[in-house]
Amino acid sequence: MEEDSYQGHKFIPKELKDCPECGKPRISFGWCKDCETNSMKENFLYWTSENKEIDELIRHTQLNASQTCDYLEWIPFEKFEMVKYIGSGGFGSVYSALWMEGPRWNWDDGAQEWARAGPMTVALKRLDNSQKILSSFINQIKTYHKCLQSASLAETFGITKDPTSNYMIVMKYYESGNLYQYLDRHNGILSWKNIIEILQGIARGLERIHIEGKIHRNLHGGNLLIEDEEISIDARISDKREILNNY
Repeated sequence: MEEDSYQGHKFIPKELKDCPECGKPRISFGWCKDCETNSMKENFLYWTSENKEIDELIRHTQLNASQTCDYLEWIPFEKFEMVKYIGSGGFGSVYSALWMEGPRWNWDDGAQEWARAGPMTVALKRLDNSQKILSSFINQIKTYHKCLQSASLAETFGITKDPTSNYMIVMKYYESGNLYQYLDRHNGILSWKNIIEILQGIARGLERIHIEGKIHRNLHGGNLLIEDEEISIDARISDKREILNNY
């Protein structure tokens, strides 16, 4: 097995060493820009959303990715099981579902490549009357996808289309819900540690949005998704439609 090494007295983890396939330097953990881009290009022939704009959007994110899950995928609807309606928003309906393959974000140390994470619960946000709002929504995501894929914002995996021909955004499912729901379940009582962690998560998300020269014009508890882990709590900013140019 390939070992970590020192180059010029600098520690180099094997996941960041030169790509074993092409010999070029990886630009992030396990990510060879040329090899990943070529692999995604080869797959362009094997999928389509049946909408030119969506295809171009997904390809744009894949060709400009700099790390795993820094891009969108076209995910056929049959890849989901146990689809269940959970609510509605201004743009359409929200469902939970089990994505059988899961995102491609597990590093296979032996094969030195990224592998699927396996079954995971996701949220499907359906865009009602998709054809009427598609162009503006796609242009927004295409322009800001680097900002939207920040670790401080709600994770977005890709796009699918339901049996009614409405497109759906595939996102991580946050079991704790939004901030309002989280506070209701805890009767509005949180420890100072949790309050600080939530505020730090919001601050990180806003910082990333502002670094990209954008603003979030409608930030409130309903747009803050809570990730409650065993050792910490985090807040992720959502509602990508409200991220606009800062002018």
